[in-house]
Amino acid sequence: MTAVAKKEIAPLEIPSSKKSGQGIRHGVVSELSTFYEIKPGHEAALREACARLANTLRNAPLDLNIKTGLRDQRHVIFDGGKRLLWVTTFETDWDPYVEDAVISIGIENFVDWIQHLKEWDRFEAWLRDAGGVETLNRGMKDGSSQKAVRASTRGLKEFLQSCQYPAAGYFNATSYVTHPEIQKALKTYHAFQQVLDNPEAAQALTHPALKPLLQEAAD
Repeated sequence: MTAVAKKEIAPLEIPSSKKSGQGIRHGVVSELSTFYEIKPGHEAALREACARLANTLRNAPLDLNIKTGLRDQRHVIFDGGKRLLWVTTFETDWDPYVEDAVISIGIENFVDWIQHLKEWDRFEAWLRDAGGVETLNRGMKDGSSQKAVRASTRGLKEFLQSCQYPAAGYFNATSYVTHPEIQKALKTYHAFQQVLDNPEAAQALTHPALKPLLQEAAD
């Protein structure tokens, strides 16, 4: 019987865009979905590291997350503790999103959880080429060195995209509005509520020009 030649499967080629990298974009929001393999015996330590990153982001100043463009992020351990899914969504362009994450959040927050993955060797190779954690942290604090830090993140972007699979479909209910616009709207809303609660504003609020605003506030 003649042997059938094994057909080689070509690597998946994913087009990259300035806004969303290799992910899908909906409105102003892009998604990044990456998959990893967990080192045997590291599941518990990885869970703790993932929780630490979530707490770091949760306790970070609001302006920091607005600056990086981060909308949300989550880690999911699955396949009986053998694999990890890391998903984030962001508003800024792909390049500044990764660069600002390193500069604003700190590379050690990535080292903390990636060290528990089988892909760590490739990440560590980039980190070594970039000068290590101390060099990157020093560059974050020194404005004149931030350009070099941003340039060094090319290897990090390549690492992330090597573990990335774009979503087959993506929907975001608030894709039409940015985080800064949401915060501005909330501040305006709370300020207007203060005006409504002020008895001295009652006469001014009877002006016909304010009728649409009052109707919106009443809904």
